[in-house]
Amino acid sequence: MSRFDQARNITKADVRIEERDGKKVVVKDYSGRSRLVRFFYGRFTLRREFQVYRLLEGVSGIPRCYGYDGAYTLLLEYIQSRPLSSFKPGQVGEAVFDKAAGLLSRIHERGVAIVDLHRSNILITETEDVYMIDFAHAVLPGRSGRAGPCGRFFMKLDRHALARNRARYLKLPKPVPEGVFGLTYKAGRLCKSFMRLCKPK
Repeated sequence: MSRFDQARNITKADVRIEERDGKKVVVKDYSGRSRLVRFFYGRFTLRREFQVYRLLEGVSGIPRCYGYDGAYTLLLEYIQSRPLSSFKPGQVGEAVFDKAAGLLSRIHERGVAIVDLHRSNILITETEDVYMIDFAHAVLPGRSGRAGPCGRFFMKLDRHALARNRARYLKLPKPVPEGVFGLTYKAGRLCKSFMRLCKPK
């Protein structure tokens, strides 16, 4: 067993790599969290993530989900790769972001908005195939199978997040969000900055 990603705070799962039946799997595990976090937050986010993986089953660029291993643990396919966050600007080509954009479109076509599309959640293999992971905060489609107003807003947020990363790594001008989405986005960024300033050091 090896440590893969130690939880950044008490609400995050521990993520590690284990070998099961002769193959590596990623273990996303809330069992080490407090009872309150484990029972309420952990169960909720794992259930949501499991639902998303079922919705995205068969989409190229999404790791397979092998299901639960206990009430607070999810098993996922291990992909030999590096997160985008481990690269520096200029080290990733335009083709990678074209593939990422295609993958994001396929995810959105299934009615799923990722919401939390960070650089650490975009994986790149040696052959420059692109995978996306971590759907704990995703917005699921409605009963019709389509995204509702909330989902469509967060899909715009997903696309903007990817556009920001494209600009960062290809050394292009930052994209500027426009319209109602732009105003909402800027207000959210201001709130986030304010909360950082108020956080005890």
